[in-house]
Amino acid sequence: MSSASLSKMNSWLRIPWYRFWKMLETRAYEGQEYCLQVPSGRRVYTPWFEMNPASNFTQAMKSVREADSGALTADASFMLYQFARRALRLPGHMAECGVWKGGSAQLLAWIINSEHPYATRLHLFDTFTGTPNTTVPDRDYNQPGLFGDTSLDGVKARLRQYDHFCDYHPGFVPDTFSEVADIPEYSFVHVDVDIYPAVLECCKWFWPRMTAGGVMIFTTYGAYPYRYSTRAAVDEFFAQETDKPIILPNAQAIVIKTAMNG
Repeated sequence: MSSASLSKMNSWLRIPWYRFWKMLETRAYEGQEYCLQVPSGRRVYTPWFEMNPASNFTQAMKSVREADSGALTADASFMLYQFARRALRLPGHMAECGVWKGGSAQLLAWIINSEHPYATRLHLFDTFTGTPNTTVPDRDYNQPGLFGDTSLDGVKARLRQYDHFCDYHPGFVPDTFSEVADIPEYSFVHVDVDIYPAVLECCKWFWPRMTAGGVMIFTTYGAYPYRYSTRAAVDEFFAQETDKPIILPNAQAIVIKTAMNG
């Protein structure tokens, strides 16, 4: 069986697998302040499941889920929420590479609008037509055309209330980076493009432009299917950098810029 056929089969198999875990999350975890951690067996604080009606995060997620269920898990969304709020205290723009239907972009836009309106711009990079044909078959789990159930017009309509600070850059990474060549610094960059060439180019472009204290978040770094793509690209780039990835237990990894030239 070819690697492409195997990848397609794995894509089909993961749908019922994810549905099972989503059902378990809904029935056993949502609404709980403390949840059972697998496999340690400890009960740990889980504010992403607690969904306190008074919290900003709950209000933000409610807004996102009114549009659709969102692509990110609750804990991954909470990590974005925490680090994006922190970044609002720093100079620079924000960016997301890999937008799909706009779920995490909507979360980031909600945070900017509610806590620091008009002072920060959010740049959104995606083909808006699905995974491009720049994948590397020996590395990339995603096949060309995957996540094609989106469009630029659809994402713009979803984020229309944030038009005053959202900029869209449809096309291939890194080609579209030329559109932001005059922007000197970023405080926050979310990378969710999943394929090796694009992740590596995101690192090359944004890391030198991160302000001191700024953070890059790689959502699929620790996910098994992306060990040869996202993780490989991040590890390759940061092997020569002073700052190293901080690996989170939910498959995300973050890198915090400790110095402008670090």
